[in-house]
Amino acid sequence: MKEEIEKVLSDETLTTNEERVDAIAKSLATLMIPKDKYNDLNTKYKAVESNYTILSTEYDDFKKSKMTDDEKREAELKQLEVDKKANALKTSELAVKGLFLDNGIKITNEDTELKETLQNIISEDCDKSVKLANNFITLLNKTKEQTKNETTTELLNGTPKPVGGTQSANPVDKVAELKKELDEAIKNKDILKQTQLTTQIFMAEQEKSKLMK
Repeated sequence: MKEEIEKVLSDETLTTNEERVDAIAKSLATLMIPKDKYNDLNTKYKAVESNYTILSTEYDDFKKSKMTDDEKREAELKQLEVDKKANALKTSELAVKGLFLDNGIKITNEDTELKETLQNIISEDCDKSVKLANNFITLLNKTKEQTKNETTTELLNGTPKPVGGTQSANPVDKVAELKKELDEAIKNKDILKQTQLTTQIFMAEQEKSKLMK
């Protein structure tokens, strides 16, 4: 479409704006599908989609008709188990996310560390998931407060220290090093370490942002 418009605008035989507008309109008309044709194609697509669903259902019914009673029961039990697991995980996820939101923790698509930690907290056992989430929130708040106090003390003393024991004093390098440690903590499913490192990364990224301004 862009190429067609550029072609019209560069056409020296078109001397007035009216001619150019008319030429652009004609070009666009060849590229666009008329509304009635679009509606017709959309109706056909929906019909094909509906037929596919019907055929898929019929095929499943056909397969079931060839099964013995024992095979049918086994298939039903497997499906019930899959559904039960999915529902349990969804219930835990909703409960944990609700706790996070209540405590001001919002997880965005960019928060890869928090998302991975969330996945490690969630399990089919909702009570256990909620308990882990509450522990995570408590540790997060404690670590955040501790890091804030340490940062304030360091600024007052004029001697900034690394966030971790052996990490770089450079905030840019510090974030990368902390993320490596977090990856290791996630692999080991160490919730306590994940909480501490997630908070430290948050604080280090804030420090990095200030330096880059």
